[in-house]
Amino acid sequence: MVGSQVKFRLVRFRLVKFKKFNQRQVYGLGGLLLGLTLALTSCSPLVTVQNVRQQPQRNWFTKTVKLQGQVGSLAPLINGQVYELQDATGKIWVLSPSRQSKSGQRILIQGRVRYQPIEIAGQNLGEVYIEEQQQLEPTP
Repeated sequence: MVGSQVKFRLVRFRLVKFKKFNQRQVYGLGGLLLGLTLALTSCSPLVTVQNVRQQPQRNWFTKTVKLQGQVGSLAPLINGQVYELQDATGKIWVLSPSRQSKSGQRILIQGRVRYQPIEIAGQNLGEVYIEEQQQLEPTP
């Protein structure tokens, strides 16, 4: 009997150890999937100029967005530059802390949507613009 008890305990020990290993795998995979989901949902989506201008109901002012397009007109500033970014849907001004953008260059930027109110004769003629946080590698 002693021999069969030892054998049973060894088999039982292996089964328990195998179950824990599978649970670790499941928890590890679940953690990996949760991490990937959080990473992908926290990434800024690529949006168009038209999206930014035509959807004021979205809470753009607390989100970071990515825009891709071609640099148009630009104006140098003491601490950076302002340039017009044009995509297939429209144009928007971008306030950049650097002077690395050149007219005609295709770029991908990440930034925050901002709004500058301008009131003239009781009318709000404010403008939406992008405050550039960084330039990324453009996609083809």
